Amino acid sequence: MAKAALTTGPSDHNAPLVSSNDVARARPLAWSRIAMGTLFLLRTTPLVDWLGFPFFIPSHPLFGWPDGRWNGASWWSFPPLLVACLCVLRTLAAAFFLVGFHTRAAGLAAGIAGYLVLLQQPLGFVFTIHLLYQGTMLLALTDAGSSLALRPAPATAPASGVLLVRLFLASIYAWAGIFKLRADWLDGRALGLFITDGAFASWATRTMLSTPTERALCAISVTVVELALPFLLLLPRARVLGLVAALGLHAIIELVARPDLLGWEMGALLLALWPASDGSRQGEITQGRAAAGQPTSP
Repeated sequence: MAKAALTTGPSDHNAPLVSSNDVARARPLAWSRIAMGTLFLLRTTPLVDWLGFPFFIPSHPLFGWPDGRWNGASWWSFPPLLVACLCVLRTLAAAFFLVGFHTRAAGLAAGIAGYLVLLQQPLGFVFTIHLLYQGTMLLALTDAGSSLALRPAPATAPASGVLLVRLFLASIYAWAGIFKLRADWLDGRALGLFITDGAFASWATRTMLSTPTERALCAISVTVVELALPFLLLLPRARVLGLVAALGLHAIIELVARPDLLGWEMGALLLALWPASDGSRQGEITQGRAAAGQPTSP
């Protein structure tokens, strides 16, 4: 018996301790992972091309697949066969990331393979694709695979992962707001050019963007909200208000302009900031019962 205790003691001592509180705090990261993984596959595969959504670019057979056409002069060119293999690898890794199978490795592989394919198409360097790949790799570095996963990984630092996503989102809003501190944006001229190009929905052009004053008011409002969001998302007492404001901003922009998948991607990342249910009380009760030698389940 003593020998058995000596042989089993170290393994029990080295086993990772995962509290119910950690798992509960990591669950919003898992929601974000599922949403981002779904968007990744929808954006880079022809799964929903038949629906004819205006914000989806046809991806036959996969996004970035070599077709022999000129897509800009790349400084790091790969043979077409290698690019095709990278497209397949990116898709498989994104699927593994979505279902939570080796989440960290899958998310990093999907993002890296996506960038290697994107290097072959310099003219395809758009912000929404960057956000898709960066957001996937960012979530892969957190505890997003510790819950709602085919192969859950132990939750080690869910609070740090949420903070990482929070800082990433705050930086996006900060730079977006700073970039808009220009006369041609604040006076509404830029929105007028978008209207000329037909970038906005007709109902928005007729109602909230029909006059120079309305366009200037909308431009200033968007700038103020974007500059305020970093503070709202980072200040503990204002985080819920910041989350609601961010989701509302993207909902309005999506209805008015539909900028590819920008709003959907930001919404997927904002899910990681959703207030998690606190499982600490249940964890304390379970630990207390275990220490008293009582059954941990009713």
